[in-house]
Amino acid sequence: MNNLEQYIRNNKAEFDNKEPRDKVWTRVEKDLDMGKADYGWLWKAAVVVLLAVSSYLIWERQDPAINNAVASEFYLDAQFVETELYYTQLITQKRLMVIGYDLEDTELKQGFGIDLASLDTIYQELKQEFINTNNEVVLDALINNLQVRMELLNQQLMILETIEKHNDEKTNETQYL
Repeated sequence: MNNLEQYIRNNKAEFDNKEPRDKVWTRVEKDLDMGKADYGWLWKAAVVVLLAVSSYLIWERQDPAINNAVASEFYLDAQFVETELYYTQLITQKRLMVIGYDLEDTELKQGFGIDLASLDTIYQELKQEFINTNNEVVLDALINNLQVRMELLNQQLMILETIEKHNDEKTNETQYL
């Protein structure tokens, strides 16, 4: 320990009784208050802007299927909405069945997807045209499109069942050899 440190320790009580004048503390408090800015209004404005932008983005990026369903409710007749719901449920079930097959032939898999995607696109265009024109010919084309998709999925399932049956027969033959 050096002499200065020893002196401070020995005379600590004498140093502790000295306090700055009230004028000094008042000035320090004033300087601290000036450094504080009231950002409460800024945070509130930022939250409002964030909510507005988020709401807009959510609204803008809504699922087109939801928009079409809403449009169907308002612009399409009840019988077509019921028919569309029936076919779309069946189509979804069939698609899930097709997906359930483990396809090793990627060309076949891609072909299945391309055909359905093409029909889906045509269907969306027809539906929009029907909403705009309310034409019976377009309504018939919509229903026909749904039926064609069902038939296509049924054919795809038959092909997959045939392939699976053929593969099972090959497996059984190789087991007995």
